[in-house]
Amino acid sequence: MKMNRKTGRIEPIESLNEIHRFLPELQREVALKFYSLSNVGSSEVTQRDWVEIARTIEQIYDEFEGFVVVHGTNTMSYTAAALSFALQGLSKPIILTGALLPINDISGDGRMNLVYAIRAAQLDIAEVCVVLGPRVLRGCRAKKVDQSLFDTFKTTRIPPLAEFNVGVQLWEHRSVRRKRQLLCRPTFNPHVAVATLHPALDPSFLDSILTTNPHGIIMRAYGPGMLPERIFPWLRTVTEREIPIVMTSQTIRGRVDLHHFRKQITLEKFGVISGKDMTFECALVKLMWALAQTDNGHRLRELMEKSLVGELEE
Repeated sequence: MKMNRKTGRIEPIESLNEIHRFLPELQREVALKFYSLSNVGSSEVTQRDWVEIARTIEQIYDEFEGFVVVHGTNTMSYTAAALSFALQGLSKPIILTGALLPINDISGDGRMNLVYAIRAAQLDIAEVCVVLGPRVLRGCRAKKVDQSLFDTFKTTRIPPLAEFNVGVQLWEHRSVRRKRQLLCRPTFNPHVAVATLHPALDPSFLDSILTTNPHGIIMRAYGPGMLPERIFPWLRTVTEREIPIVMTSQTIRGRVDLHHFRKQITLEKFGVISGKDMTFECALVKLMWALAQTDNGHRLRELMEKSLVGELEE
């Protein structure tokens, strides 16, 4: 986006090639080529955009040493998770970046974030990452936590993969560049419902979810996966209908543990799948992706509870 000096409004730039104008020094460091896909605000992004981004990267994968995806911040966590599962076996980085202020705002973050992202795409990293500011974050762990120029995104339970300071610090828990076979599977089943628990929740509301015939459900529970016994009959119905339900925590850094409390052992008998320490955004996208990979309930549970791209601690 850029600021229209005449009207004072923020509007999309006409062509990505305009970015060259704002990064003259960087062009002496790296060769850039731009591909324009969906020029929409991030609130308009759907799973179709995830597929288009993944397929485009697959088509040009061998031509470049790294990729930068320019994306709005509001749904960046969803897209980062989607690309993480859609593009596995990476041997080079895919960096998502964005901004809170227009690129032609001299005090804004747009130009700075793009510079950091392009430099991150040259590092010894082979993951989908989010870069806003000097920290390189694992994409499937990144979550928007603030409308702040310096702390827009954070990762849950793990530190950054790399950090720019006077030099560049690379951390050992990152995936590094090496020869791998890219596996592109950008298919997602969008028929997933979300139920968020709250003290006044009436079980009849949950019944209404089932009228939409969801193929999967994300349940946002309390703390380590706690929920009231009054919804147990509904869970039994979900199990009988063979609808997979994944439990996540409403806490930002929480972890679902279905073995700690006696009540939670009942949840496993109902067939509830533990989302462990995945973010809500990642758990939702992973369930959409997993549903498109298999229709076998046992295999689906294996996919959801196993770390595929560093999205959870097993």
